[in-house]
Amino acid sequence: MTGLLVSVRDRREAADVLRAGVDLVDVKEPLAGPLGAASPRVWREVVDCVAGEVPVSLALGELLDEGLEERLAAVPAGTSYLKLGLAGCQDNDGWRSLWKDALAQLPAGPGPVAVIYADFLLARSPEPAEVLEAAQELGCPAVLVDTFDKRAGNLLAHWSYDRICQHVEQAQQRGIKVVLAGSLDERAVGLLAMPTVDLLAVRGAACAGERDGRLDPGKVARLVQLVQQRQATRAS
Repeated sequence: MTGLLVSVRDRREAADVLRAGVDLVDVKEPLAGPLGAASPRVWREVVDCVAGEVPVSLALGELLDEGLEERLAAVPAGTSYLKLGLAGCQDNDGWRSLWKDALAQLPAGPGPVAVIYADFLLARSPEPAEVLEAAQELGCPAVLVDTFDKRAGNLLAHWSYDRICQHVEQAQQRGIKVVLAGSLDERAVGLLAMPTVDLLAVRGAACAGERDGRLDPGKVARLVQLVQQRQATRAS
């Protein structure tokens, strides 16, 4: 069954999405990039607000970003998943070792989420098949498919529906959960809310304006309802 993940940037937005019935609360700062890390203070406030009602994931930025060690050390207790991108790693032959070293610094508890950029050529990240293989080797429980350049179209502009289904199948064969993101709008959410996808992740579609605007509780509620309706339809 597909759940809905909504990315929030502060405690107030976290409270709004909880009331709407989301399945996972993600924390990121959209002004800092596709996986922009919020401040440790915001992380703590959101985790306290959610109080274990649903899982919480944190965006940590990219593997090659400065300050990653400090962010890893500041991850609060109560966090369920940590996302770390691989932008720029296509030009670094040692990216697997760097990634393994970073994951070794994770606090006990949160599961590392591998990130595949559908527009990996723009991101200069490793090819999707390489990331999926490494994710299995490193014990990542989930993989996120996202887009790096939010101006270059959503996930379906880069990957066809058939390719997405193929990726989902490949991940499942490796025992890895699948999260789909990448500027998904309501149409894309309705199309991709299929039983084999574990979570659909949104930010912009739930905002009153662009992805760096405020979340609109009404839009969040409609997205939650849309996913639930699609599940009910496919189950009947």
